[in-house]
Amino acid sequence: MQYDAIILAGGENTSELKKIAPYDNEALIIIDKYPMIHYVYQALRNSSFIKNIVICGPKEALRNIFIKEENLLFAESGENAIESFSNSVKLLENHSITEKILVMPTDIPFITTEAIDDFINRCEKSRADFYYSITTKEVNEKVFPGVTRTYVKLKDGTFTGGNLFLVREKVIPRCLRVGVELIERRKNPLAMAKLFGFGLVWSFITKQLTISKAEKRFYEVIGIKGKAIISPYAEVGVDVDKPSDLELAQNYLKG
Repeated sequence: MQYDAIILAGGENTSELKKIAPYDNEALIIIDKYPMIHYVYQALRNSSFIKNIVICGPKEALRNIFIKEENLLFAESGENAIESFSNSVKLLENHSITEKILVMPTDIPFITTEAIDDFINRCEKSRADFYYSITTKEVNEKVFPGVTRTYVKLKDGTFTGGNLFLVREKVIPRCLRVGVELIERRKNPLAMAKLFGFGLVWSFITKQLTISKAEKRFYEVIGIKGKAIISPYAEVGVDVDKPSDLELAQNYLKG
């Protein structure tokens, strides 16, 4: 089975990163000899699972980077990731959109084709509407010792969110509505707790929360069957959003 893919490349360069990488957009930051978006695109393009690719961001600048590429579409970025995703989906709908769509950000230059293929293979082994990647602290520390990530302790282990997502095309409208609501609540823990229930929050506080319990509650509240995919590839869970990450990428991807 083949999948269309979306790279969300509309993220503005943060003030902290911009001090050492003076580009307005993260996708255009040069790592070794190439813009950051180059590494993500190449890993994606080399996957046999991938059909059309949409890059959502500053269209003219991105077109100049990929001027000779085929089966590559460009969408204008929105005010946030949800709007950008929506713009990309609308573009794909004019090109025989696939049953499921792979989504990823532009700030993961460490990503490899092997990691992408492994994620898709694991997704195909279970039925869900929305698949999201996670990685363990042990995996990340083994490949990138000392890298700073936000980890969550669950009964199953200690995990960090990954950067690969697979979503069923039929549930995208619902995902967009939920995404807007989650963005509105993201800085308000009380509002988030009200959405998912204090029982889930208490399970987390007492370290009794499991992945399966979180998935079940997600379905009860949102109506979308989500599935966490534990990736053995650290490249899935490490992104570039601060100077130390960029320094790591410069050393790691040096030609």
